[in-house]
Amino acid sequence: MNRRTALFATALLGCVLTTGPALGADSQPSALGTHLRYRTQTWTGGGAAMSVMAPRGWPFVVTPEGQARFNARSRPDLLTMGYRGDGSLRRQLRHTVADLQGTPGLKILRVHVHGRGDTVTGELRYRWTRPDGMVRFVDYHYVGNDAYAVAGRMIDRKGLKAVLATASSTGECS
Repeated sequence: MNRRTALFATALLGCVLTTGPALGADSQPSALGTHLRYRTQTWTGGGAAMSVMAPRGWPFVVTPEGQARFNARSRPDLLTMGYRGDGSLRRQLRHTVADLQGTPGLKILRVHVHGRGDTVTGELRYRWTRPDGMVRFVDYHYVGNDAYAVAGRMIDRKGLKAVLATASSTGECS
């Protein structure tokens, strides 16, 4: 796996581990809705101008790797977008899945790649049960050299999929 992909996977897993406030069983917010309002956010990452549609009200930061990261306020939900890197997506996903194997509580739900080169699309989706028992949903979507990901509670997967669909269908890298 190339260094950028490894950093992206490591950074997202770290985000999944630490994202969002600590919520007690009594204070869990309702499931993430699918009818969010979005805004365009633009930044420079990986030597290119990048743009993505992100939910309004989700604060934006650029990581040291040049990845955009959006965290929902008062929720453990996350959207990231960055540069996937060069090379075969099939090979990258095969290495990522191999690296994830053996992670306690992790169940891979979907690995799919279609196409080649600039027209390649792919997905890696899994759920992870944290040591505290909370089940996290993680979904990566790849379009050409762009990599998008969402993470949050399993109960929020419908809303997270809507966020991912919006971000990955409207994001642009120039």
